[in-house]
This record gives sequence, C-alpha cells and structure tokens, in this order.
Amino acid sequence: MKRLLFLTIIVVFLVYLAPIGFHFYQNGHPAEQEIHTVQNVENPSDSQALDGQNANKTADDADAAQAADEKTAEKQAPDAAASEKDTSPALRVSVNGRVREMSLEEYVAGAVAAEMPASFPDEALKAQAVAARTYAVYKQSLGRDEKHPDAVVCDDYTHCAAFVDLKNDAEELWGNKAEAWTKKIRAAAEKTAGKIVTYHDAPIAAVFHAAAAKQTEAAVSVWGADVPYLESVSSAGDDACPEYDSEVTLRAEEFRQLLLKKYPDINLTGLPKTWFTEVQSSEAGGVTSCKVGGIAMKGTEVRELLQLNSTHFTISTTDSTITFRTQGYGHGVGMSQYGAKHMAEDGKTFTEILEHYYTGTKVSDLAA
Repeated sequence: MKRLLFLTIIVVFLVYLAPIGFHFYQNGHPAEQEIHTVQNVENPSDSQALDGQNANKTADDADAAQAADEKTAEKQAPDAAASEKDTSPALRVSVNGRVREMSLEEYVAGAVAAEMPASFPDEALKAQAVAARTYAVYKQSLGRDEKHPDAVVCDDYTHCAAFVDLKNDAEELWGNKAEAWTKKIRAAAEKTAGKIVTYHDAPIAAVFHAAAAKQTEAAVSVWGADVPYLESVSSAGDDACPEYDSEVTLRAEEFRQLLLKKYPDINLTGLPKTWFTEVQSSEAGGVTSCKVGGIAMKGTEVRELLQLNSTHFTISTTDSTITFRTQGYGHGVGMSQYGAKHMAEDGKTFTEILEHYYTGTKVSDLAA
C-alpha cells in the first residue's frame, strides 16, 4: 500500500506539478515579459513626416500594398552579394500580413527607416538602430507571439515596430533623396551591427516614443509594470517635435455622448467643470488616474478614448466646452526620439543616448 501511494505521488508530481514549476521558471519576470503586448511607439505618420518621410501606409493603401508585395516577392529575397556581406542571424518578419525571412540587419535598417526621420543626426539614427535590433532580439527571447505566431516581429507599429522595405519602397518614401538617405540609414545599422542594449546580460524591451514632456515616464506609471530599466529620466529638446504641443476641444454634449457609450451609468450632469475630480499625476507629470463623472479611469484610458497625443494633459472647461492640452508625443516610456536627436546634436554618442534613456543598462555585443 505504501509503495502504491508513493508511486501515485510521483505520477502526480511529474504530470501536474513539474510543468507548472518549469513554466514559472521560464516566466520569472512577468512584468518585463508583458511589455511587448503594449503599444510600442505610437508615432502616427504625421509626426514622422519630415522631409517627405511617410513611414506608415494608410488603410486606403492596404490593398495596393498587398498586391505590390506579392508582385515583388522575388525581389524581396536578399541578393547573393548582400547575403555574402550580411552574416547576421535570420529573422522572420510579418510584413503586410505575410511572413518574410530576412537578415536581422536588413530588418533593423527597415525599422529605422520607418520609425525615425532620416534627417536626424547619425548618432540618433544609430541609437534607433540599436533599439530596433534589441527589441527584435527581446521579442525572439519571449518565444511564440499570439498575434503573429509564425514571425518574431511584425510591421504594426502599435505592436512591434513599423518597417519599410528599402529595396522596393525607398523612392516612394523619400523621393529624390531615396539613394542618399538609404545609404545613411543602412550606415546607421552597419556601424552598430551586432550591438544590443542589455540589463543584467539580457536584452531589454527597448521601447521608445516620439517626444517626452521634459521627463520620460516610468513603465509602472503607464502600464503598471515596474521594469527597472524603464524608469523616469530627464529629456531635453523634445519640444522640437512638431506635435509637442497639442490640444483637443470637444463640445460638452459631444463629450457626454462619447463617455455614455462606454459608461452608461456615468454621471455627467451639471457643468463640465464638476465632471473631473481626483486627478493624479506621475513623477514625470503624466496623468495616471482621475475620476470622470464619478467613474475612476486611468490616464492611458482617457488618452486612448479621446485620441490625445500623450497622458501629459491638462483640462480646462467652459460651460459648453472641454479642452485637453497635451505636451509630448507617445506613451513617454523609454527612449525619446527627439531627445535622442537633441543629445546627438549636443555631441553625445549612440551609447550615451541609450544608456541615458534605459536606466542601468549597457550596450553589449549580441552573442552568436
């Protein structure tokens, strides 16, 4: 009887408890691993449309883009000469919904082209290249992604990062500057080849945004995940972003109807000035929470609902209108692209830029 009981305990352990323990071991830092599920950059094309750049295709272009993608399938395969030069690891990327295999460095160049204006200083572009490479390596370390299970990363900038096929789309992107700026972007990738940002020797979730409001946001303030290398740091030069200062004004009745659709029990009676209470802000100044008509909301929820540029907003009202004024552009976490531009113009290297925005990290060589 004792032997039978012992064997039963062993079977239960092997079948039920051991897999749970292994899963826990693999996911020892759940807060960090959840970062990839949030919006990464949130840079709509208008904030990136400098010097003719338009990185993100519109919905109207989706069908045409898909047709062009299929038509140029043979062109998309790396040519023999490029393959001989580029010995970086292969990466599976979902582009326009189709999975393509390319070298890591080819992906990095395409991501930089899509995410940062080519007119930015070389050191800022290098910092963006390392951030893009790091994020791809980080995503690969997480394993299968439910949104694109057959690819490591996708070209959806709200999930991974935008991507441009420089072999086929550079002229559409930059016009007569295509050749010069393609060389500039590729140089940023090549000169940082194999470099990633690490924290305790592991690749980080190298998230970034267009412009902070003088100080970046800590991940815990925006997403509720306390990530040690995504803390709030100072950021200068962000006001050079064309969308740094913005405002959204709604009629009171328009605002009421918008909120009632999501919260039927919300109390928006009386004057608009009475609707907003208990506004709480982060160390960096972004709104973390507030009450609207008695309903508790996160600052990120208000931002998404009203399509504000950032959570760094103030509210002013009249008897018939509500105005939200914002500073900064994007979620505010990680590297500020305009902050990187400012630091580069001030003589800082890409390593100094990255190690400033990602607390306690270092730029390391990617292991073979």
